[in-house]
Amino acid sequence: MYKILIVEDEAIAAEYLRMVLEKRGWSVVGVVDNGADALEAIREFSPHLVLMDIMIRGPKSGCEVAMDIRSISHCSIVFLTAYANEEMIRYAMDVEADGYIVKPYDEKEIIATLSLLSAKANRGFGLKVSKIIGGFYFNHETNLLYKETEVVKVGPKGLKLIQLLCNNKNGCVRYEALYAAMWDGEINLKKLQMVVYRVREVCGVDFIENINGVGYRIKRNHALEPPR
Repeated sequence: MYKILIVEDEAIAAEYLRMVLEKRGWSVVGVVDNGADALEAIREFSPHLVLMDIMIRGPKSGCEVAMDIRSISHCSIVFLTAYANEEMIRYAMDVEADGYIVKPYDEKEIIATLSLLSAKANRGFGLKVSKIIGGFYFNHETNLLYKETEVVKVGPKGLKLIQLLCNNKNGCVRYEALYAAMWDGEINLKKLQMVVYRVREVCGVDFIENINGVGYRIKRNHALEPPR
């Protein structure tokens, strides 16, 4: 699982970040407010990513702590800042940071930034990624659909459908099983068909194949190969 450490000295802001990240299925291994605790948490949990506020408690700024992190870890670092000025950009370049997120926090920006980093990490490991025709792939770590490096917004039901199909790469998934995993109550195929239609409409590529009277599957043409 993609592990994230939050270094933020504002309690409300830190909890908001935790909520956003955990809602997407990422693991928040810790929330700290100073450099010493940040370095200790990195040694203990080996996070994939550190969200680093510039202004934190203690004698060192977030930028200085980021330099210390670089001496003990190859994790990604994303700065959290109220100002995206030239000085901020210079700091980010000096420590080879992977980006910055400007306050006040925007959930969409957070998800987009971190999804891209998580996807790159997974491609590097070659794990938990299902390739789909048309340049699409489903990241099982973030539970998001991508076209190349961009997140494709197909909605929660569409993502659940794609996840279920990618988890069953050796055959189709029956209508009943898909419906039961996505809704409660008596099966209604029209609801399922509408989700499939929506995915096809958004993606512009029909990679979901209907096995008439049985269920759906990801089309077999180069499907579910890990990206190279």
